[in-house]
Amino acid sequence: MLFVSCKLIKSFKVLLECFNGEHKDQVSPLGALKFTFERHISNLDNWAINTKVLIVFHRALQNIKVNRKIYKELKSKEHLLHPYQNKKAESDYNIKMYTEISKVYSEYIKFYLNIACKTDILAKGMQKISDDVRALSTKDILIHYEYFEALVT
Repeated sequence: MLFVSCKLIKSFKVLLECFNGEHKDQVSPLGALKFTFERHISNLDNWAINTKVLIVFHRALQNIKVNRKIYKELKSKEHLLHPYQNKKAESDYNIKMYTEISKVYSEYIKFYLNIACKTDILAKGMQKISDDVRALSTKDILIHYEYFEALVT
């Protein structure tokens, strides 16, 4: 079963589908998340894999279907969202940039995750958002505005 799961989770689209539960017969959403975290932790010294996993988590949080299914589990494992870590003591400019970009991206995903836990407005479709915002009080609109302001600054 694990072999099938690992083979299934090679594609980004299929991975999001696994997070959404569309392949429950082969891997559960939490199983797919666990596999993705294991791949992330075991490849902290590989900049490409590290960045791809961070992108997967970012896109999963932005995906309306997937967001609510995994964000609580992702929040509980937030401490494992490590940036790229070069094992060699190189002072190459590219390595420094890879490290810095990965660090900033990892921090952004953690911050986005915290905002997603506080408000569900990030997980709503564009068609529903207008009606939902109309139903909010002014106080709630200002709170959501503060969250958005914090995300973009």
